[in-house]
Amino acid sequence: MEKQYAKQRMIKDITVEDSHIQVTAYVKEILDDNFIILDDKTGEIKVNLEDKDFAFNKDDLINIIGFLNINFDGEKEIEAEIIQDMTNLNFDYYQKIYEIKKTLI
Repeated sequence: MEKQYAKQRMIKDITVEDSHIQVTAYVKEILDDNFIILDDKTGEIKVNLEDKDFAFNKDDLINIIGFLNINFDGEKEIEAEIIQDMTNLNFDYYQKIYEIKKTLI
């Protein structure tokens, strides 16, 4: 079985049809060793980091690749598979390119 690629998404564009996603955003809050809240200026999402060893701080820009889970209350959460440091990314340009790319698809 072929593995589905991770769809690049801004938080506001995540839908219930998405399963494997990629989100680049700032660490807004570190809840504990297993959970953080990401904010990409379009919304916020909770991320489960269980069993992931990656050092970061509040306000760091990171990329999360993982699986989307939606609980009974409709709250969306990403189960992290890969975490990447995006410190050197110009996030404003990234957002502009994302919006342009979205209109072309």
